[in-house]
Amino acid sequence: MATLSQDMTLDILRCLSVNDLLRFKCVSKFWCSWIEDPYFIKLHLSYSLKTNTNRCLIVRYCKYQFLSVNYDSPKTTRRLKQPLGEQKKEIQILGSCNGLLAVEDDDGRILLWNPPTRKYQVLPSTEIEFQSPPIRCSSSTYYGFGYDPVSDDYKLVRIVQLLGAKDEYFHSEAKVYSLRSNSWRRIKDFCFYLISYGQLGFLANNVLHLLAFKTPESSKRDLFGFDLRSEEFSLVEL
Repeated sequence: MATLSQDMTLDILRCLSVNDLLRFKCVSKFWCSWIEDPYFIKLHLSYSLKTNTNRCLIVRYCKYQFLSVNYDSPKTTRRLKQPLGEQKKEIQILGSCNGLLAVEDDDGRILLWNPPTRKYQVLPSTEIEFQSPPIRCSSSTYYGFGYDPVSDDYKLVRIVQLLGAKDEYFHSEAKVYSLRSNSWRRIKDFCFYLISYGQLGFLANNVLHLLAFKTPESSKRDLFGFDLRSEEFSLVEL
C-alpha cells in the first residue's frame, strides 16, 4: 500500500479543524509531536487566516459559560469547558487574538486561554506602582491583547488611570505583558483620557486602536494606536 509523503500529510493536516487535529494526536507519538510543533501551529493558523476557514464565534450564555459557534455551520455549537470553574461574577474577557482569549476571574487573576485545546496560562500578578492621592478619585483599568509577528509574541497591555472628581488630579500607568518572557514591564504612560471602558478597542495591522480625549474638557475624540512591536502610543492620522 502506497504511503503519503510527509509534505502531503502536512498539507492535509493543515486544512483540518482544531478539533480534528486534537483527535488525530492519538494516531501516533510522531503525529502528536508534529501537531504540537510550533512550526505546524503557525502553518495551520496562517492557512486558516488565508482561506477564512476553521472560524468560530465564542459567545457567552451565562455568567461563566461559553459556547463555540461554527461560522460555516451556525447550527453546530458546542459548550466550552472553561478553566476557571464556577464564578460568582461574570468572567471578564479582556481581549482575543488568533483564537486565544485573555480573561479575568473573580480573584483578579488574568489567564490566557486556548478554548479548543483547553490549555491556559495564569499570568503573573503586577502591582500598580503609583499610590492613590488623598483626594477623591475614580479609577479605571483598560486592557488590549494582540500578537506581534516580528517578535513572535503575544502581548497584553494594561492602562490604569486615576482621575479626580473635579479633574484636579490625573495619573496614568501603562504596562505590557509578554508571553514569551512571561513577565510585565512598565512602558511610557498614556497621558490622555480614555473613553471606551474596559478594552483598548480593536486590533488592526498589529496595532491596538483606542479613542481618547486630549483634555477632560475636549469635545473632540482622537484615535490613538498602540504599536505591538515598538510598544509605543501615537496619534492616528485619519
